[in-house]
Amino acid sequence: MDARVKRFRDEASRQGAGGVGKRYPEELRAVAVAVAKARRDEPVARVAADLGVSTVSLQRWLEQEAPARFRPVEVAPEPGVEATGVVLISPRGYRVEGLEAESLVSLLRVLG
Repeated sequence: MDARVKRFRDEASRQGAGGVGKRYPEELRAVAVAVAKARRDEPVARVAADLGVSTVSLQRWLEQEAPARFRPVEVAPEPGVEATGVVLISPRGYRVEGLEAESLVSLLRVLG
């Protein structure tokens, strides 16, 4: 067993962390995230099982650790198509068009 995994399990047991309704302290979560990142080639479920935590918890800790990133985009006119306002294409492929810029901004604020 990896020394960090053993340390995590021992410390969690000593502190009584984990289980239904019992939160893991931030420092233990940081150790779990470091172990998962070091073993990124393995399934998260296997790493979680080794640590003795639920897969959902470990996935949530990894997501919280990941900073939000902006992706660069290129804005270019489509050949042969006349622009009639702002067109928004979401990362999931939803397309919103025909709105004026102010309406689009209002829509984005409502959607969060």
